[in-house]
Amino acid sequence: AVVSTQSTGTVRGRQRNKRRGTIRKTNYGKIRKKQYNKKHKVVITNDIVRENWDKTKTIKENFSDLGLVADPNAAYRTTHHKKVQPQEMEVEFAALSEYKDTQRETEETGKETEVVRKLEEQSKETAPVIRHFSPAECELWEGLVSDHGSDYKAMARDKRNTHQHTPKQIRRKIESYLTFKNSGYKTKMGCVG
Repeated sequence: AVVSTQSTGTVRGRQRNKRRGTIRKTNYGKIRKKQYNKKHKVVITNDIVRENWDKTKTIKENFSDLGLVADPNAAYRTTHHKKVQPQEMEVEFAALSEYKDTQRETEETGKETEVVRKLEEQSKETAPVIRHFSPAECELWEGLVSDHGSDYKAMARDKRNTHQHTPKQIRRKIESYLTFKNSGYKTKMGCVG
C-alpha cells in the first residue's frame, strides 16, 4: 500500500506562490538589453578623445564631429570593381571667393581640427617599441655572430638554430637584437643590451 504524506487540504511550493501572486515573471527583454549594453559598451582609452566625447550621440556621430573616421575601410572604399560607363556632364566651377568662405566655415568649427591636431602631436611623441630578448636568445645570437660573422646561411645551417629560422629571419632577428643591445637596456634576467 502506498502512503501519501501530503494532506489533501494543503498546497505546497510553487502552487502556493501562484495563489498568493508572489511569483515574479522574468523580463527577458530587460536581461537581453543588459547583456547587449555590457557587450557593446564603448571604452575610450585615449584621453583626448574621451574629453571631447559626447555620450548623447552615437559612435559614428561622435567620430564625425571629432574629425575622425569610425570605419577606416569606408574612407577608402573604391568602386573599381563596378563597370560604370562615363556620362557626359556639364561642370560649373565655383569662384575662388566661394571656396574661401567654405574654408573659413570649417576653420570656425575648430573642434574637430583641434582634436585631430592633438592626436597627431600625441602620435609623434610616442617612443619606438624595443623588442626585449631573453638571456637564452642573447646567448644564441651572440654565439652565432661570434662564430659566423655576417654569414646568415651558415647560421641557418648551425645546429644551435633549433627553431630552423631561415637566413632572412636570422638577419632580421640579429638586426633587432643589435638595436636592443645598443639601446643600453637591461632585462630583469640579466641580459645586457
